[in-house]
Amino acid sequence: MTRQDRIALLKRLLGHVESRTTAMADAPWQNAVSIYTDPEQAAKERRLFRERPLLMGFSSEWAGEGTYRTEDLAGVPILIVRTGEGELRAFLNVCRHRGAQVAKGSGQAKLFACPYHAWTYELSGHLRGIPDERCFPGARAERASLTQLPLCEKHGLVWVIPSPARDTATTFDIDPWLGGLGPELRSYGFAKWSFYDRRLVPERMNWKLLVDTFHEAYHVGFLHRKSLGDILYGNVADFEAFGLNHRLVFPRKKLERLRDQPEEDWDLMWNTTIIYSLFPNTLLMVQGDHVELVRIFPRADRCDRAIMDLALYVPEPPVTEERRTHWHKNMQLVLDVVTGEDFPQGRAIQAGLTSGAQTHMIYGRNEPGMIHYHRSLRAVLADTNSSCSGARAGAIPPV
Repeated sequence: MTRQDRIALLKRLLGHVESRTTAMADAPWQNAVSIYTDPEQAAKERRLFRERPLLMGFSSEWAGEGTYRTEDLAGVPILIVRTGEGELRAFLNVCRHRGAQVAKGSGQAKLFACPYHAWTYELSGHLRGIPDERCFPGARAERASLTQLPLCEKHGLVWVIPSPARDTATTFDIDPWLGGLGPELRSYGFAKWSFYDRRLVPERMNWKLLVDTFHEAYHVGFLHRKSLGDILYGNVADFEAFGLNHRLVFPRKKLERLRDQPEEDWDLMWNTTIIYSLFPNTLLMVQGDHVELVRIFPRADRCDRAIMDLALYVPEPPVTEERRTHWHKNMQLVLDVVTGEDFPQGRAIQAGLTSGAQTHMIYGRNEPGMIHYHRSLRAVLADTNSSCSGARAGAIPPV
């Protein structure tokens, strides 16, 4: 986004606030209730989490040699580590002997050792040691390293495709999947931001209901009247699609003060909440002085189980108790709003969807993010041969 683009966006938002309007889709859109309740639908969706790039975090989480993090939210155990050469690599966190995990949690390591039989692996993934190797003739040549996954580190962010590439590629370019958002994401300088805190929140509802929480401002003035009523306008947002992804910008109540300031002093980040929806499961929320990364995953084989991974990133590591308190309060606010207000409604909606009250739900013209996301999801799942080309800008008709 250029400076001129930011000014134009702020002017649109000021116009919406003044006229009590918002970004609109061409028409309302209906979606089948079964997308949240059908086991076959859920099975199709789980493929998304193995075949498409998933945002794992900011590059700064893997700042130094040997820094690693593990997780299994996509349905397979993944290990990401910074090698001695400064390269970031991703592997299936699976020992090539009997399949045990070679690392747990996060931290710093010089080697990875399987806790079961002590096979060891270098940061590069290469197999270093096999105890009593005479008993495994040929094993080192056959399985010389951990199984590598395709990884892309770009724009200060890290993406992984959680399945080994058919052509054995270990890197890829994320930009074709971003639909034109790459330069805008790069402009934030995320590589310099510091990780502060992470919370895992399991939930009893379909994973898409968690995602839906962040895709419209319609509910803000009602459900969040007490918690966010003094911060955000309800039912006011700017919307723009980028291929399968989109950007929503919600104006803060202090936005109107810009009318008394020269345009050269206008600042987008401090007067709005910016939400980037990165298909299929990620919300990157720019909140003025910090960024919240929300990643949402289905769990097990049930339609009504999900988990949210919420991480908070800040411009620089806090060195005083005052700054730590400030960031703690920011994390607590998003937890209070999302888990204390949004998610209880999501659980109630999940129960309502299985009641037989209706076969379809309706998204209004004032919910263009909802319409775009679910149309994108439908299009990708309908295309059994979907690939990177399906993620390019223009793949989904505009709302």
